[in-house]
Amino acid sequence: MRRLLLIEANDDTRWVGSRVGPKVHVLPIALLGLASCARLAAPEVELRVIETSLHARSDEDLAAIIAEFAPTWIGIRSISLFSEEVKRVVRVARTHSGAPVILGGPIATALKEKVFELAPELEYAAVGEGETVITALVQGVPCAEIPGMISRRALTPRINPPAQAPPKLDELPMADHTLVSLAEYEQHLSYAYNHRRQGLLITSRGCPYRCTYCFQISEQPVRLQSAERVVSDIRALVEQHDVHDFYIVDDVFNLHRKRALDIFARLEAAKLDAKLYFVNGLRVDLCDEAFVDRMVAAGTVWVTFAIETAHPRVQELIRKKLDLTQAHRIISHAQSHDIVVNVNTMYGFPTETAAEAQVTLEWLGTLPRPSLLPYHFNLRGYPGCEIVEQAADAGWSRDSFLATGNSAYGDLPSGSPTFTRHEMMKHMLEFHERFGLANQDHLTRALATLRHIGYTDHDLCDMYTVLMNRSIGAVSEIIQANRTGS
Repeated sequence: MRRLLLIEANDDTRWVGSRVGPKVHVLPIALLGLASCARLAAPEVELRVIETSLHARSDEDLAAIIAEFAPTWIGIRSISLFSEEVKRVVRVARTHSGAPVILGGPIATALKEKVFELAPELEYAAVGEGETVITALVQGVPCAEIPGMISRRALTPRINPPAQAPPKLDELPMADHTLVSLAEYEQHLSYAYNHRRQGLLITSRGCPYRCTYCFQISEQPVRLQSAERVVSDIRALVEQHDVHDFYIVDDVFNLHRKRALDIFARLEAAKLDAKLYFVNGLRVDLCDEAFVDRMVAAGTVWVTFAIETAHPRVQELIRKKLDLTQAHRIISHAQSHDIVVNVNTMYGFPTETAAEAQVTLEWLGTLPRPSLLPYHFNLRGYPGCEIVEQAADAGWSRDSFLATGNSAYGDLPSGSPTFTRHEMMKHMLEFHERFGLANQDHLTRALATLRHIGYTDHDLCDMYTVLMNRSIGAVSEIIQANRTGS
């Protein structure tokens, strides 16, 4: 029996930066999709999917899984944030198995042959989209010959021609949710910090925008699932797995307005009792009031709009180029529906000053309400992002900037040549006092909104335990924590 072990290498404490109480665990949807492709290509292959922070925190646990399953191949997926976990998983896999070890995902695509410097024991890296790679693998093509694969060599890695990306997403099989325990994931927090049977949806691939802080995993043109396919997958998850909460993580879900509205209309007509959480993937300048109304009518309870910066020069620098007047109007209209509305902003861009960052805070102050979640991030540097070169051109240390990519999202800022650490700390504190976790009025409204869309006391306590990085045993303690300044 040939066996394929697929491992999501992550460290939940580094993701949210919290070491107390509940953890966030989201379905390894990319691996579940690859597993379906493997099963379609070679039905006889036995499959297993694990997440290290959930199933194999220790070397001993991971070694035991490998020994028990005896894989023919070991595939690992990860992102740059979890580079230390990648090194651990590769080391344990190579120590306890003779199976070829292949690293894929954004970290491999960003680093390419340099990934072998990160993980000295690694043999192979899969670059780009993985469906054709996994298909060739289970069909018996030697790893060193598979398009999209990079092989370690003593002196120079061997780089194969790129793998062909799937041109039509509708032709890919649905992600195999039988390979994970949805009940197990329900015990942990989702992308939206609630306890639900998770339906994680990626309905499109690619982005035509070229914001310099963002990583593009593929050079392929944007591809979209049809409205029929999206609703078919949602129906299957509702009927086969009793999933009713769907978290959409597209790059830009609403890139094609007609398709998005068609999905909303079909969902409204289907009456599947499905809730939609746009935790990512809505471009605010592609929305209008009618779009927001249709979205809410279809079951949307959570939206996230990315503004990043309200300063015109910095927007030009990072190629965001939003119409902030329109953005203000759409965010305000979304907030009138009493759903969760999050506004993503960032600070610490190359050459940005404290005064320029302040412009973003002042713009946030003109909205009817703050972002429900305190999504104001200190910029991080990741391999493969153009902003790394922009930072280097501005006189930053490239290595130091890239090192920030290993920080948890909640770690304190370190400052920049034009925006000192002291100024950044003052900036961050002002944000929380005006719009975040230190604002009692905002917390009170946020709790009411979350209750309105169905959050339980259990959800709220666990959510704010993570956000505040302190144990919350009762909802009353969330406001009390603010009053006492703890």
